[in-house]
Amino acid sequence: MNVTHDSHGTHTSPMTPERAAPPMEHLSKLEHVWRLVAIISGVFALIFTYRVVGQSGLVHEQFFRAYLLGFWPCFGLTLGSLGLLMVQHVTGGKWGVVIRRILEAATRNIWIVFAMILPLFYYLDGQFRGLGYLYPWSASYTHKLSEAAQKVAAIRYPWMSDTWVLARVLIMFAIWMVFIYILNKWSLRLDSKIESHEEYEKLRLRFMRLAGGGLVVYSLTMSLAGIDWTMSLDPIFYSTIWGMMYMVGPALGALCFVIINLHILSAEEPMQSFLRKKELHDIGKLLLAFVMLYTYLNWSQFLIIWSGNLLDEIPWYKMRMHEGWQAVTYYLVLFHFAVPFVALLNSNLKKKTKSLATVAMLILVSRWVDYYWHIMPNFPDTNPLNPGLAGKMHITVYDIILPVAMISLWIASFYRNLKQRPLIPAYHHLVPEIMEPDHGAH
Repeated sequence: MNVTHDSHGTHTSPMTPERAAPPMEHLSKLEHVWRLVAIISGVFALIFTYRVVGQSGLVHEQFFRAYLLGFWPCFGLTLGSLGLLMVQHVTGGKWGVVIRRILEAATRNIWIVFAMILPLFYYLDGQFRGLGYLYPWSASYTHKLSEAAQKVAAIRYPWMSDTWVLARVLIMFAIWMVFIYILNKWSLRLDSKIESHEEYEKLRLRFMRLAGGGLVVYSLTMSLAGIDWTMSLDPIFYSTIWGMMYMVGPALGALCFVIINLHILSAEEPMQSFLRKKELHDIGKLLLAFVMLYTYLNWSQFLIIWSGNLLDEIPWYKMRMHEGWQAVTYYLVLFHFAVPFVALLNSNLKKKTKSLATVAMLILVSRWVDYYWHIMPNFPDTNPLNPGLAGKMHITVYDIILPVAMISLWIASFYRNLKQRPLIPAYHHLVPEIMEPDHGAH
């Protein structure tokens, strides 16, 4: 039995770092499966790219669109996990102790995500080629802008320019890496014996203060990332709610990913004994809250823009209601909100890992569709309002194989990270309380 500390003194803990060790064999199998999927899909992507080398610029543009579509889920899961981790440190709930190590493993993929964004800044012959295929504000943009779009680009320059966007990318990733490094390093203290109550309280307050300030930084940087990397795909559109949507959306996706892994891990020790219905129910309620909050932000944006009916805003929604895009819009209304909302109102569902994981999987898939809905209609050949090309929704080979390869690589790395530490912070003061007798959450 280990001695841990809380605000009332000392007590014994039924958990040890050895007992909290992750199920290595199970996680290794998952890592190998996802790595194999990443390799196979990556090879298909390379073969397809080789076959179309030298073809029109549209093919290269489709490649970078799909690449951005694959990047955002990986980035969202990483930074969304960081946001949830800081929320847990500030609130101190027992639900966060259960999922802390899953969140930390996801945040440690920040290096992979940073490597993933670099190809977007592919530089050749004095031009940022990747940016030029995607962003109207780039000096290398491959399409001709309308007169109105040129005026907007001139107003936003130099804030929206190749150099300044790259500078913000480097600064924001440096900030995120510092927070992730410190939070993960401090968390290791909970796997070793803490000598006194005062030392433990000092550590807990350090977590709380860092996470409190970190949430402010998270809000600002995630808003900037959402605006720089997705909203600016449209040369004219602007929404003041956009940043908040990209603060909440990644956290929602990360929470869904955590729930799915709770279900996977609950089949074996130590999570089989550690996960209770009470904490799982709390996590389910948090998921419902995030679904409602993200829907509220989306509905608020739509209502304000639709009622305002301004020429620089309303086309963003109109293009998503024609030529196939309306089906994606209806899908998101139904499966990103309505079905999960109704399902999560059921209290019993939130106490069963399999049922809750099923809802989480539906939302997680819908998160990818949401990124697709945000990114893809912004280009001349996919924009139904474009008078020259009569664009419409279409899915390319790249739209499937590139995101699959990137997401699979991210997941394989996540399981590798998850094997490196005990699944449960054994010396956390809430562990004995969580391990009180309860019915299993399976």
